[in-house]
Amino acid sequence: MMTQKEIAKALNITQAAVSMALKGSERISPALRHSVRELAANSGYRPNLAGQMLRRKRSNVIGVVFPKLSNLFYAELFQEIQKHLSPHGYMLYFAPAEKPEEQEMVAENLRQMSVAGVIAFASGDLRPLLALRKAGIALVLYSGNEELDLGVSQVLPDRFSASLELVRHLLAGGRRNIIFFGNASQEEQRPKAYAAALLEAGLTPICISLKDDSRHSSMEAAFETMKEYLAKHPETDAVFAHNDELALAIKRAIMTSGRSIPGDIALAGFDNIPAGNYLTPSLTTIEQPLGAIADALITELLATLKDPGHARFVSVPCSIVFRESA
Repeated sequence: MMTQKEIAKALNITQAAVSMALKGSERISPALRHSVRELAANSGYRPNLAGQMLRRKRSNVIGVVFPKLSNLFYAELFQEIQKHLSPHGYMLYFAPAEKPEEQEMVAENLRQMSVAGVIAFASGDLRPLLALRKAGIALVLYSGNEELDLGVSQVLPDRFSASLELVRHLLAGGRRNIIFFGNASQEEQRPKAYAAALLEAGLTPICISLKDDSRHSSMEAAFETMKEYLAKHPETDAVFAHNDELALAIKRAIMTSGRSIPGDIALAGFDNIPAGNYLTPSLTTIEQPLGAIADALITELLATLKDPGHARFVSVPCSIVFRESA
């Protein structure tokens, strides 16, 4: 187990720089903060939080409110956050909440637990989460579809720009019957960018939503929905899926229909989960950089723990990973 002094020596920096990096100080570059946190996490470094906890009258628990960890992207993001928060002596408490009533119940449970802070997926009615901030609990919002002026820090991956570029790539490759599969909300950045690109090309956007079927998983529902759609619309020549897990199910539906990828139908996903690289053909996708997102969330959380009035908007660039499927 390394001390701050040993971390400083290993990285050839001052102990003060190590301390500031671990606290998320903006005086330290993001690259150096990442290096310090990485070494601290791998060396088993643990700070003494007893005094801090007594002063704050808070536990050393950070609540993480995500829809579910069965989604591989959220599972990987949770692990990344956990890895880089543990050197600060914090434990993570996963609090799944998909529906508004679940979010309200989870927020109240976290308040009663006297958690030190909360990292929360931002969707729907945010009032239960914002009540945590009023109760003196550090709050950082993840996601959303636009910058929110709520007096709390927000980390938002720029899904729009990369999605727009991806659909333009499909159009440049001669695809004209492109559909978007998944969340058909006009506010969500992915379908919004898809629609913008098609309208720009003089084409009509077609967004397909999952069937509402509680008996089956989202992947099973995606497979059945896409299979039925392709039977009725053989002209389809490209699919942009809301995430990679849906893309895996869509791939099976395309192959089952007797069509080839990318010859007959190009396929692209979103999130860049590891499995996509090992498919045949490998999956073209958009990467939300886990390390950069986790670093931004932790930096904002630590800054808010230090200064309850802290609030900042952080946009994280996403990028296309071109592979064989599109």
